[in-house]
Amino acid sequence: MTINLLVKILIITNGLIVFYFLQFVVYGLLSYIYYFRKKKKLNFSIEVLENLAKLKNRELPFITIIIPAKEETEIIDSTVDKFLSLIYPKEKLCILFVCDEKELLTRPYEETTQYKIEKKQNYYNRIYNTEIIKLTSVPAKFDGNYNGIMLNTPVKSTKPRALNWGLKFVPPQTEIIGFYDADSHPDKETLLYVAYKFLTKQQDEFLLLQGPVVQVRNYFHLQPFNKIYAIAQALTHEWFLPTLLAHLPFIGGTNFFIEPQLIHKIGGFNKNVLTEDLELGCRLYIKTNAWPEFMPYIATEQTPPNYKSYFVQRVRWATGYVQILKNLLTKEGFLKKRFILSCLLLFYGILPWFVAQICIAGGVSLLFVSSFGV
Repeated sequence: MTINLLVKILIITNGLIVFYFLQFVVYGLLSYIYYFRKKKKLNFSIEVLENLAKLKNRELPFITIIIPAKEETEIIDSTVDKFLSLIYPKEKLCILFVCDEKELLTRPYEETTQYKIEKKQNYYNRIYNTEIIKLTSVPAKFDGNYNGIMLNTPVKSTKPRALNWGLKFVPPQTEIIGFYDADSHPDKETLLYVAYKFLTKQQDEFLLLQGPVVQVRNYFHLQPFNKIYAIAQALTHEWFLPTLLAHLPFIGGTNFFIEPQLIHKIGGFNKNVLTEDLELGCRLYIKTNAWPEFMPYIATEQTPPNYKSYFVQRVRWATGYVQILKNLLTKEGFLKKRFILSCLLLFYGILPWFVAQICIAGGVSLLFVSSFGV
């Protein structure tokens, strides 16, 4: 009886897993048909965009990319080189690195992220004869709020705190702000697409783009379980993200672009939530009706190398989702929008994410059980 029950459970579980992943195949086909197949037909170049801008009596937009970088000495050199290789006029581009002052206080200067970026900054700014790389460090006592103040004691370092500080140093001529992580490597043509969307949007529209992020660049250095999770995450972003963006204003915190007036209008990033990116997307919709559009240009990143770090990251994300759901249900104002978003977050965000973790863990467990001949 016990064996029969176990067999039934395994059959049902296996069926649910197969059904779940078949959905992803359908999402993948739709993603290819509506986005990636069309992307192949695009023939972008700087010359093409300059001609388009002339037809509209405009110039190419000035783009600033903000990259928070705390204790990233091992990877920051390759990151700087990668972003400087993006295809876009260098006089229309600024890469703003936001480091942490605490790093300067805890180690020799030659061993800091700031030191490595400064070397690259001097090199590239001299080559292009423009301030294409900017560098700032978040003061230890900065409170972390948008247009925040200095306190009397040090404040915990977080990503939204760094981003709010970085917004202070965005060049005034900036028309588009992009956000990436310190280990991000975007597609070389990403900025061409962003500029194209900016030049062709309607006058009353705002630019808000979110692209997929594939965390597989350190794939061969991952533990076995993490390799499985990395592949699942890659499929989720490349196949499911377009469907998700049709139902939820999901912003992934990296590989996304926004117009400055939008982010200033809503008061920057919320320093008190663990998933400041998704919270930003929800707040943008509530206060401005802006909704992110899928951008078919992939950025690669690294994934946590071991299960412990992966588990900590996922727990933080799950906690952040619950925080946002609580805020949507308890804060005042825009009641209808908050109710709609809370339902969408539950059914298209939290529930699929939770099921995905269960299915992946279940699939791994089935392989483990099968290997012992059960």
